[in-house]
Amino acid sequence: MIVTDEAIILHSRKFSETSKILTVYSLQFGKMSLIAKGARNPKSKFGASLEALNHSTLTIYKKSQRDLHLLSKAETTVPLRRLAEDYDRLTIGLAIAELVSVTQELEEVNAAIFKLLASSLELLNSATGNEYALLVAFQIHLAGIMGFAPNFLICYETGERVIPNDKGEFVFSITDGSVMSREIGQYREGFRFEPQTLYVLQCISECSLGETLSIELNEQQKSHIHDFFAQYFGFHLDKRFHYRTSKLILQQ
Repeated sequence: MIVTDEAIILHSRKFSETSKILTVYSLQFGKMSLIAKGARNPKSKFGASLEALNHSTLTIYKKSQRDLHLLSKAETTVPLRRLAEDYDRLTIGLAIAELVSVTQELEEVNAAIFKLLASSLELLNSATGNEYALLVAFQIHLAGIMGFAPNFLICYETGERVIPNDKGEFVFSITDGSVMSREIGQYREGFRFEPQTLYVLQCISECSLGETLSIELNEQQKSHIHDFFAQYFGFHLDKRFHYRTSKLILQQ
């Protein structure tokens, strides 16, 4: 059948002399694999609509019982031209796209994830700094939509808000998805956060996506938070989890 849908281009790779294989996340069908014949030709009818991170409207020949579908037509829906003009914006955008690609199964529909992905890329397109905080917020929201939102605010045993204003580390239980008060955490195993890093995570948790762009993180905090989410998603998805793009950001 022929279908038309909005989609974000997550990834593309060369296929044969003239074509591309695309991984996209669409509103109606979730993650899909597509073949775009002739997309590598200089005069391709697809133009720039198939570049990674593009928000496009796609017309697809969708075949039942197939994982690879044929792309017929593509047009840019929401121009995000500034993403490619700045290295920081581009790498954060690619990290967001990779997160969706590695956490979602083929053709499992989730409109909330599509909305989160689209709105995050639009905000990133207009960002002028602190882009990493948006990536952190994206991971928090994505985990929440998938059913295992991390709780950086309230100790799950005492029910009281954790105030990271003292020296020493705070323990986060990855299995329970929650931070612990200092009194509870001193007897437990888990991921350990410095007070300043936990405070940043609390701020991001309570902000809107747009507000996170005002939150600055230092390089040590970025690295620590990256390691946390790699462990957190890995545990809750029951698989080894790492995403190359975010690690590349930390190495620059």
